[in-house]
Amino acid sequence: MRFLVLGLATLTLSLASPSSAEVMTNQTVLSLLKAGLGDDLVIAKINSEPCNYDVSTNTILSLKSSGASEKVIAAMVTRCASASDSRGIAGDDNSPDPMVRHSPGIYVREDWQNPSSLDLISPSKSSGIKTSGNGSILFPLVAKLILPGASGRLSVPTANPTFYFYFNLNDQAVNDFGQEHAGAAQSPDSFALVRLKQRRDTRELEMGRASEFGGSLVSFRKGISLKSSIPFRTENKAPGIYEVSAGPLDPGEYAFVFTGGDSSARVYDFTVASIPAAQTVQK
Repeated sequence: MRFLVLGLATLTLSLASPSSAEVMTNQTVLSLLKAGLGDDLVIAKINSEPCNYDVSTNTILSLKSSGASEKVIAAMVTRCASASDSRGIAGDDNSPDPMVRHSPGIYVREDWQNPSSLDLISPSKSSGIKTSGNGSILFPLVAKLILPGASGRLSVPTANPTFYFYFNLNDQAVNDFGQEHAGAAQSPDSFALVRLKQRRDTRELEMGRASEFGGSLVSFRKGISLKSSIPFRTENKAPGIYEVSAGPLDPGEYAFVFTGGDSSARVYDFTVASIPAAQTVQK
């Protein structure tokens, strides 16, 4: 049983390891082809990864002259069309209108700006896992995800922030902004809103604990504790567009956390700043 307890750190380390998706480009495709990979394998790669292709007419002609087959070029064009369906027309990511489609991700509505805007919350990378305790009942082994910095990069000066989640329900690889190569998130219900414990120069989130007594496993939990979770309200505004509201939130450090099917996690962190005295907040 001791091995099960000590294995908590390893399990949680994999859970908390953020993954990074490879973004395919024209040069990536040409490099794969020049390496001698067949069309079928290259097309499978095209269909499984996020893309940033240039498929303008002149570039298609250049791809053809560089040795790309019509099948590969067609796959690139189709992939770009699928990705564009989730983003809407060019420039939509800069639109302050939440009902205009944006690239898949989590955005906060900045009503305090004039004019208001939508700001993308980028996922943060952890700086590792911290474990404490000895695995006993009094001092259980606790594994914590550590985020660098005492505060998040994005600060919201309101106790009642509103977020928008954008999904592409027809394209797993594009819509899977929470975790690549795992079951794609289909709604905000796949996420947990948590409060992070703030330290001097880091933030922490408990991701598991275990304890034993007399050589027998007493308790074991992997995942976010209920004490750290905060309820939030979700409204489906349109296919693939969800409005999420939370609050009132006390000033502090928070994050939306998505746990993927491959035992890894993405953390979208933000700070709720102290509310200015002149600002009225509905409690």
